[in-house]
Amino acid sequence: GDYDFLVLNQADNTFSWSPNRIDGEVSASVFPNSEGIDVHNRILNFVSKTNKELFTLDLAAMTWTSSSTLSGAFDLQPDQLQRIIGDSDMLYFCEDGGANADIHARDETGQYFTIVRGDGYSTETTGLAFSPNNKFMYIAFWGNSNIYSIWRDDGLPFNGEVAYTKYHAT
Repeated sequence: GDYDFLVLNQADNTFSWSPNRIDGEVSASVFPNSEGIDVHNRILNFVSKTNKELFTLDLAAMTWTSSSTLSGAFDLQPDQLQRIIGDSDMLYFCEDGGANADIHARDETGQYFTIVRGDGYSTETTGLAFSPNNKFMYIAFWGNSNIYSIWRDDGLPFNGEVAYTKYHAT
């Protein structure tokens, strides 16, 4: 098959796909060390670990935006992404780049909050996945290879009602 390279136009926040590798490489300097791609409803999200940014591409309008992922405890590098859809549309992030890497989420209003704290683990969180009913979150702490199954105390799914949430300071 064929493939094209993402090219961001910073002048008007549009983007295109180009078969030219050099155009793609020049554009990639805007989002170095990209990871964690998620697509839903023609919206593509990915992160730049180096710049600590979330990039959002509207695949229908061919426009893009970026926003910082630095928020409260979310102070390391964003990594893998996982979205779950339900009563609340949540985009979940793994974290890399130092001690105490956590799992964070961003709600549909753009507010960030911490789901799992990685206190005591000097490694990155990785392998984020959810059970089919979204009641169990599975994560790994990379350096020590521990894999966890996590559930909510209230028994609700991770895409359900968000109760008693402490959002990060903005």
